Amino acid sequence: MEGMSVGITTEQFLARIRLNPVNHLLLEKLPALGLPQCMLTAGCLFQTVWNLKTGNDPEHGIKDYDVFYFDDHDLSWEAEDEVICRGKALLGDLADKVDIKNQARVHLWYGEKFGKDFPAFKCTEDGVERSPRRVLSSLRP
Repeated sequence: MEGMSVGITTEQFLARIRLNPVNHLLLEKLPALGLPQCMLTAGCLFQTVWNLKTGNDPEHGIKDYDVFYFDDHDLSWEAEDEVICRGKALLGDLADKVDIKNQARVHLWYGEKFGKDFPAFKCTEDGVERSPRRVLSSLRP
């Protein structure tokens, strides 16, 4: 792509993703959940930067906002659901667009959903690296 620079600094990236008001709000509010290894990740970050580069609204085409965390102390669905419920209470109407997933549990359901078993992850970054959506970006709030 002649004449098009794709490299940006960390500071530029952070400034751009915060121009999406949903990203900005999530990065401000998520720490209140106290989730270990919590990350805002995937398309909401990459797509925001791409939208700005192409002159679109920062939120254009973003269907959901993925939040990964890693808590291997309780791998039950009930524990993850409790986190999801706390997230809904914290985020209000925005919660419908946010998908919160405990990466420590992925190996328990991935094979049934996608037809291929995954080993147990050891940290949130494992989930980012192996995401079926091929995550391009992630950011700790």
